[in-house]
Amino acid sequence: MRPTLTAGEFQMLTGLSAKALRLYAERGILAPASVDAGSGYRLYAHSQIQHGATVALLRRARVPLSDLATAAEFPFDGWRETVRMRRRMEDFSLDVAERVAAFDPAQFTAHTRPAPALEWIGVIIDLDIPDSVDEHFDAFTALAVTTPDVEAALADALAGLGAEPAHMCWTAVPDIGTGSADTQMLLARTWAGGADEHTRALIEQRVRVRTGHDVRAVCGTLPPRQEVTFTSTQGGEASLVEEAASGYLHLLAFEEHAARHGLTRLGRMARQVCLGPSMFSDRAQDDPVSVFDARPVGAA
Repeated sequence: MRPTLTAGEFQMLTGLSAKALRLYAERGILAPASVDAGSGYRLYAHSQIQHGATVALLRRARVPLSDLATAAEFPFDGWRETVRMRRRMEDFSLDVAERVAAFDPAQFTAHTRPAPALEWIGVIIDLDIPDSVDEHFDAFTALAVTTPDVEAALADALAGLGAEPAHMCWTAVPDIGTGSADTQMLLARTWAGGADEHTRALIEQRVRVRTGHDVRAVCGTLPPRQEVTFTSTQGGEASLVEEAASGYLHLLAFEEHAARHGLTRLGRMARQVCLGPSMFSDRAQDDPVSVFDARPVGAA
């Protein structure tokens, strides 16, 4: 029988660190062949070198720890497709970042109109976006399904309460929620008459029954304001990069416009406003528009 390898020898042959070996042993990814009863030192078999080297190389390829347990039968073709997809997303993000970094306020025209007070009702959704960049794609894919379902359930709940179809709806970061800009979303629509606690509880229940998602029903009034929107002076059909960058570009355009005209923004972010009863159906009269609500000049 060939002598076993010490942890140091195994590290040198496989490229794994002492810290990695300890972690992989704890996770059951790469357990030592034996542990010396007297010293407690981990010992490895020569037959484990292939597995150890494979694990080390997979980690260099940014394979998550959770997938290393199957290193002996690793799905290389499937992971290559994952890497290609991630690289395309990274390239796309770089393109969007480059567009934002090249922001020029002269490329945008501001449109301002006075707007009266407007009553609204809506629901707050907890987005539950993971910290891991690798998990963002799946999270946003799921959100693309969840959000229309919740909005449809809200519309049905309001119809059951006798409400007419809304003439305007929007998404926004809630100013009255408890989360931050990246953890909650407000789905809102025009609504007259407010909503008492019983009505809000009924809406929450009907949305939960239909979609399985817990939401918080809220209502309020947009005060009299100036609504500011922007169009690009470049013309032509917007590219995917331009569309992805548009939220940031419009925010920068508003910041420049507000500083120049002495405007104060109402709310933390722009609203994505759509004319019609739904943000997510073909019945919408127009694509969503970023609308910045500002306090009228001279208002207290």
